[in-house]
Amino acid sequence: MNSAPPSFLSRMRRRLRARLARPQTLFLTPEGLLARPGGKAEAWADWCRKQNGSAVRLLLSSRLLHELVCQPGLPLADEAQLLAYARQQFGQYFGAAAKAWSLASWRLAAEPGRVEQCGALALHGPAAQGWREVAAEHEVRLLQVQPAWAAALQRLVGEEPEWAAAEQAALVWLEGAVVTWLSLTAGRLSGLRQLRLQEASVETLAELLQEQLALQPGLAAAQVRVAGYGLQVAVASVKLGPAIHVHGRLDAPEPDLAALEPVSAKPMPGLPRPDFLGAPRLRSPLAWPLAATSLLVLATAGWTAWEAQQERAQGQQQLADLQARLRAKPAPARAPATLPALAAQAGGRDSARKLEAERLRAAAEVQALLRQPWESLLVQVEQAGAAMQPAPLAWLALDLNSARQELRLEGLAADKLAPLQLVDRLAAQGGFRSVILSRLQNAEQGLSGQRFELNAKLQPELLRPPGGAMAEARP
Repeated sequence: MNSAPPSFLSRMRRRLRARLARPQTLFLTPEGLLARPGGKAEAWADWCRKQNGSAVRLLLSSRLLHELVCQPGLPLADEAQLLAYARQQFGQYFGAAAKAWSLASWRLAAEPGRVEQCGALALHGPAAQGWREVAAEHEVRLLQVQPAWAAALQRLVGEEPEWAAAEQAALVWLEGAVVTWLSLTAGRLSGLRQLRLQEASVETLAELLQEQLALQPGLAAAQVRVAGYGLQVAVASVKLGPAIHVHGRLDAPEPDLAALEPVSAKPMPGLPRPDFLGAPRLRSPLAWPLAATSLLVLATAGWTAWEAQQERAQGQQQLADLQARLRAKPAPARAPATLPALAAQAGGRDSARKLEAERLRAAAEVQALLRQPWESLLVQVEQAGAAMQPAPLAWLALDLNSARQELRLEGLAADKLAPLQLVDRLAAQGGFRSVILSRLQNAEQGLSGQRFELNAKLQPELLRPPGGAMAEARP
């Protein structure tokens, strides 16, 4: 039997814990997830279930990836065109199954004497299915989802800037029999290829290195760095070359996650940083004010609910005390009640019932306010206002009637056209209907622009959850 979904407060605690948690570096392979040195591979869903509320940098094995480097000069002006082209190419090579793969793109801008370079990666395999949905279900915050070779290249360039700045250099990232060859020219990526060894042995790796050095006369052996894991015998038994540098133990059964940690938070220029989460978005300047407003609303609603509960408990206690005194004191003999007296008693009972009904209604309204999807509502309103051109809107007030699901917004716009555009923008979003502009007038003294008021009916179940899709997820 499936367990009940977590409550709203439980999910909020997980999100806050994930926001404050120290990021962990994990490694996803076709066999499963490697979370700690020497540990066994486990399913991504099992790890998220046990570590809910965590923050993660997820590194992907090359055995889960297909690489595509685009020819220079292709008309791929933005990320959407690049991903569409990559999906078409992967579909031609791997068939209909490639349409469901998650894609990530990378791009290096053109520089004097150098053309623009771009490419894409496809994530496939059973171990990579539903990674985004599982993380969201268990409130696991993903900071990065990128190939391990990209992290290794960033780390090595940060540690050896002189090596990277050479006229020709290369990093060989090894994962058993799968080899990713990364060529650098004056600190900028100039080539990316995925090669395969006949067997994961030092002998075949040494033969591959010699073949590639022969194909690249300008590349010296001293400028080749080899890192990774998965060889079948110790490196010390066979030499890869007289000048080739090896980082770490190539015969280790798993990667050294500590060696894949970034040297600094600032990315190295000239290197690709493909991320399956998409490019990081700039935070809106209104994000923190809106967050503070939502917290204030939640605190006020909670305080009101607590006061209503206290008043109800006090009334029930007073009623119980009165009933106890009436039971303890025998009623004196009295004449039969007259019609006016009976009417007065009935009126008193009606007033008490109306008072209790009013208290219950107030408590129900507070509970309805607490159940509102405030985060989705505030983010959609803020995004709609921030997208106005030439200047974003300034919000002045927000009022919500939870019983009738009626929303009232007041704001300040630079001209009369912006509120009308905002009405169309909100009406087109899920969860908003009957959006009307109820008031539009010149701003009061001391303010500039047009003061407006909007009214809308809400459908909370249709509000778009925050975050949005930044790359196509696997079904």
